[in-house]
Amino acid sequence: MQWNGWPEYVAIAYLPVFFVGLVGNFLSIYVYTTPSMRKSTVAFLLYSLSISDIFVLAFALPVYSIPFLPIWDDMMNPFSTKRMLLFVSMKYFYPLCMIAKTVSLYIMVLITVERWIAVCRPLQVHYLCTFRNSVKAVFIICIFSVILNVSKFFEYKLSYNDLFGFMISAGILDTKKNWWYFMIYFVVISVIFDYLLPFIFMFTANMKVVNELRRSRKERLLLTTSQLKDQNTTVMLLVVTILFGFCHFFGMALKIAESIIGDFLNDGMYEVIGEICNFLIVLHISTTFFIYYIFSARFRKVIQGLFSRRGDNSRGRKLLDSTLTTNCVVKNSSL
Repeated sequence: MQWNGWPEYVAIAYLPVFFVGLVGNFLSIYVYTTPSMRKSTVAFLLYSLSISDIFVLAFALPVYSIPFLPIWDDMMNPFSTKRMLLFVSMKYFYPLCMIAKTVSLYIMVLITVERWIAVCRPLQVHYLCTFRNSVKAVFIICIFSVILNVSKFFEYKLSYNDLFGFMISAGILDTKKNWWYFMIYFVVISVIFDYLLPFIFMFTANMKVVNELRRSRKERLLLTTSQLKDQNTTVMLLVVTILFGFCHFFGMALKIAESIIGDFLNDGMYEVIGEICNFLIVLHISTTFFIYYIFSARFRKVIQGLFSRRGDNSRGRKLLDSTLTTNCVVKNSSL
């Protein structure tokens, strides 16, 4: 193993977070595709969010962790495996990770819209928050995310030759040749559509939802059981959204500062802060399962039923094996 500094420790710290996130999101997909949940628009949105989060984790793993693990050969070797993994990740996996991240971001916005309509415009829920409209919206988000991030595939040029091995150079990310790309994409498009617009919208909508929940709390005794369950769902999604905003806020602040001020930090400090921001985003994606489990009684019931059935099956198999063994012993003794 070759330990060169904190990137190796951070890469190892990512691994359990990635593992927990992948397991948790797969369990969430299982829950939200069960017959009791399948027809709900909220379940479909959370199912879609879990899928997009799995893709974020799957593509982030080779970007932020695998190339930096202390199991590869020296990076300075032009033909090293570590060098190849790092460059391939920058060229291909990073754009895919950003596409999945944008899908996840705007599905969160869509969930916020759905909850705002359900709480603040309840009379419009039945014809606006339909399963068909939700499917259309998620499809549009996927197309929009690809269009918004497709240029990232051309930010670097990857090459290989027998003399210098694997090499990577700036493509349209070269600010000296393509200053327009940095100004238009990074300063305007990326900051607005990746950060400001969704966060302002989510903050405004969530404040209205919170105010409406406070008002309806005074009328809690008049609410029906279904309305109380709907409120519990709203609170759960509100917690998810608040955690989402907290974990993404620092990345947004860093991106805006970088775009406006430029080189306001030295390279080492910028790299450390950027790594912390990325880790918070991955941490959020990996902890949504626990929020669902804590706040949703139906979610807990399905998960507990899943593991209890497995426990019953295991006990049943053991009982069957012991019965067969006893029968074999009796037969052998009779012979």
